[in-house]
Amino acid sequence: MNIKILLNGHDKELEKELTIQELLDLISYKGKMFVVEKNLDIVHKENYQSEKIVNGDKVEIVSFVGGG
Repeated sequence: MNIKILLNGHDKELEKELTIQELLDLISYKGKMFVVEKNLDIVHKENYQSEKIVNGDKVEIVSFVGGG
């Protein structure tokens, strides 16, 4: 059963429920300094392996970029 989520403002369809870490692996996300937000709540890195993404979730991956 496919699920639909909103990932960084874009519709994305997944084959099944995933954890945050599985989603990061699926999209090959390699950022070093970033935060994952799920449904307006920040997910702590220690929860990436257990926090499930389910149908209708809104996920934002926010990268920090230095500069000046």
